[in-house]
Amino acid sequence: MDVNDFFVQEPCNAVQCVEQLLGEKLPDAGYCGESDDCGALKAALAALPDETSRAALKHEFIKLAGTCRCGTLKSPACASWVKTAAELVRKYSRREAGGKPKVFLLGDSIRINYQMKVTELLAEECEIFYPAENCRFAKYALNELDRWFGKDAFYDVIHWNVGLWDSAVVCKEDGMFTSPQEYFRYMKLLHRELSKRAKHVIFATTTAVRDGSLNQHIEYVRELNGVIVPYMRSLNVPVNDLFELTFNNMERYLGPDCIHLSEEGINALGEAVAGIIRRTLFG
Repeated sequence: MDVNDFFVQEPCNAVQCVEQLLGEKLPDAGYCGESDDCGALKAALAALPDETSRAALKHEFIKLAGTCRCGTLKSPACASWVKTAAELVRKYSRREAGGKPKVFLLGDSIRINYQMKVTELLAEECEIFYPAENCRFAKYALNELDRWFGKDAFYDVIHWNVGLWDSAVVCKEDGMFTSPQEYFRYMKLLHRELSKRAKHVIFATTTAVRDGSLNQHIEYVRELNGVIVPYMRSLNVPVNDLFELTFNNMERYLGPDCIHLSEEGINALGEAVAGIIRRTLFG
């Protein structure tokens, strides 16, 4: 059977084509046309052992195809969605049934400050991952995603903050290192790419800075937060407002360099990050 010919057959044999591509017989998934869902998607869902993996696969299939409805997908393009369904099964079956949700922490040195606290707080509930390096500024982060995540990795949650480097003044005559327009562009692209790698993406605002910091200014931090937060909210992306948390407790939560977290700040932000991840995963 040639997978590229399946769409001309009646009744649709998408389930059988997915089985052929995977090289295994799948549990009974019904057939295309039995319900609104695409038969290839139904076959893929039947191949996975746990509800979390099935939900993540369906989420990504709809994101890629724009729909899961059989009637909308039924066309010569059907063959591509059979292939996509089989590839997604391979991707999501790597997580063992009953395995802990996988969480990726992405961000600059503030993330490095709180990552161990988050790992400690969620140790019994999640697997926590993060890059070994500082994720720096938005454009740099976008460039490095494939290196940090790997080709096929997929996470239940990505928690993400980038902005302190972007708000820095490197050369006084130039103002912010990243203009608000550039920041908005690269953060939109980052959100798009991170959404391909996780079921849930949580955006965290850039933290406050105190007067006396080397090259950061709170008004620039506010400006960058101000251009991206409304966009994230328009997409219903959860926003973890670490700016307000640090701004309202600057003397306690920020250390001697006026930027990085004190021990109390590490504990407070670690609890805030762990809390929003826990609510996103478990309600």
